[in-house]
Amino acid sequence: MNKKKIDRRRFLEYSVLGLAGLTILPGCKITAEKGKRAIFDGKSLNGWQPMPRLYLPRDPRFNELAPDDLCTEVIDWYKENGQLERVAHTGCWEVVDGAITGGHDPVDSVFGAYLVSEEKFGDFELELDAKPDWPVDTGIMIRANKMATLGFQVLVDHRPNGNVGGIFGNSLGSFLATGYYMNGDRSPGFKVENLRADDSVGNFASVRPEYAASFDEFKKVWRLNEWNHFKIRCTGNLPLITTWINDTKICELNTADIQGVRGFDPEREARRLGNDGHIAFEVHDVDVNSSLGRDRWEVGAKCRWKNITIMPL
Repeated sequence: MNKKKIDRRRFLEYSVLGLAGLTILPGCKITAEKGKRAIFDGKSLNGWQPMPRLYLPRDPRFNELAPDDLCTEVIDWYKENGQLERVAHTGCWEVVDGAITGGHDPVDSVFGAYLVSEEKFGDFELELDAKPDWPVDTGIMIRANKMATLGFQVLVDHRPNGNVGGIFGNSLGSFLATGYYMNGDRSPGFKVENLRADDSVGNFASVRPEYAASFDEFKKVWRLNEWNHFKIRCTGNLPLITTWINDTKICELNTADIQGVRGFDPEREARRLGNDGHIAFEVHDVDVNSSLGRDRWEVGAKCRWKNITIMPL
């Protein structure tokens, strides 16, 4: 009788599957870390949903709605106010060379978009590799509602007056928790040279995080115009969020301790957000009349994400 040989790697995969009792979807990799799994198969956008990038209307009634109810109400508000084009713009999301690639559609559009996970996550460690063009204003939404209008964002503002690795409150008081801002010189092919520190510009509320890396610390580990590895840990109802880039700690913020930010009520946000939420990637909209203009997102520029895994905590 012929016996089929199982190589050591496959044997270990089967062992992990048996011990953890996991169901592994096609295209998802099993790892030696219990519960860690891929949430992007490297081939398709299965499990992800494009959404328009919409702002929370300035109406007190939206502040009391549950996250899922909020989606329908916000979209209806934009439609009732004649902004059908913004609602219809969900960006250009595709898989190129094993990476999720996001941009505008058409490339000179001024409207933004999100790509949102269909699944929700509670406490976790998220890991991924990112390669943003310059200049783009993108980011990683966590604990977001299903259209990503509401939630916390890990910044990937790879642009003048930008920050990578800090934390922003998306429709949560619009606070910024960062340790530095940066600038740089454009280079052909949406690249950047001479990355340097910059001053803060803007009207967002500033929040002091428990830890924030300096620009020099960031620059030392950031691989210019290449892929960079991110790790994001999110734990707690109003979460403690910690970010690392290439294994270097960049920011840590306990959102439960945020005080004095107009529009951010800890008790209300804990009630609205619940204990879990979606993950999303961002293509920012563009106001050509603002101080940033096309420095927010250059025509034809892209953001890229790959090797996306999550481990429940």
